[in-house]
Amino acid sequence: MAISTIGDQARIFAQSVATNRLKQSLQTLTQELSSGEVADIGTRLQGNTRLLGAIEARIGALEQFQRNVDDAAILLDGVQSALSGAREIASPLGVELAAELFAHDEAALRVRTERAAAVLDQVVERLNGAVGGRFVLSGLASDVPPLVPGGQIMTMLSALTSGLTGADDVRQAVGDWFDAPPGGGGFLDHAYRGTIGEPQIIPVSADGAVAIRSSAASPEMRDLLKTLALAALPAQGVLAGRPAEQRALIIGAGSGIIEADRQVIAEIARVGASQQVVEEAKGANAAALTILGSRRNDMRSADPFQTAAALSEVQNQIEAIYAVTARLSKLKLVNFLR
Repeated sequence: MAISTIGDQARIFAQSVATNRLKQSLQTLTQELSSGEVADIGTRLQGNTRLLGAIEARIGALEQFQRNVDDAAILLDGVQSALSGAREIASPLGVELAAELFAHDEAALRVRTERAAAVLDQVVERLNGAVGGRFVLSGLASDVPPLVPGGQIMTMLSALTSGLTGADDVRQAVGDWFDAPPGGGGFLDHAYRGTIGEPQIIPVSADGAVAIRSSAASPEMRDLLKTLALAALPAQGVLAGRPAEQRALIIGAGSGIIEADRQVIAEIARVGASQQVVEEAKGANAAALTILGSRRNDMRSADPFQTAAALSEVQNQIEAIYAVTARLSKLKLVNFLR
């Protein structure tokens, strides 16, 4: 009868190979048990990883859209806050000025025109509001405040209307300055520092984007600033010595502020509609991420019970190898020959 034998070196090598293989299996199974994912996804999917790759690419795109959604929500909240804040400051003044309760009281006239100048400063500060270091009403030039200070606007308008003798003339000159197109030497050239006609487009889903168009250069904002400036000009000495013309200018400005307030409300509503689009996109993206994430987990996840059983089996095999090795290491020649 033939007897197969194996030398000591060969036995040691065989044991080393087996031990290393089991240690690698132990490490892999431990990793799978802790992470919940299979280590060799290619084997799991039998080499067909195209679908998994497509799912992970889609998940990556959706996660970017969600970051865009968060960014758009922050910017739109900032726009909403700036517009609402400006309106809350200016609206009561319009009602007060249009009421004509001060029509024959020069002291009350002076108080109200000075108050209009203060309100203009406050409105400009609100429109120059920033969120996270970005000025929300500067268009694409979010690194600079959109407007020069209110006092600087009034200085330019005072020089523009100096020497005019009638409320209608002042109203026309100021209106032309605020409505002048770029390059016309008016508001857009000297008081506004942002971009014009370039909305900020933020993709929020695979087939949708939100356009942030609001800026301090919009017609709604210019009309509000124009009417406030008209009410504040008598405080700068415009139409000095002509109280009747000053009263006409201020009362007309009050009616203009009320009309501008309605336009600002409409702009706030448009911003609210954009906020709704962002919220809907956020919900749709979150739902898609949940579905795709579940599908990806199904493809990548390791069965914890099977993994634990395999891990226990590997541990038993390792313990058996070490037990055999320990027993063989105690053999002696005398015992072998006995």
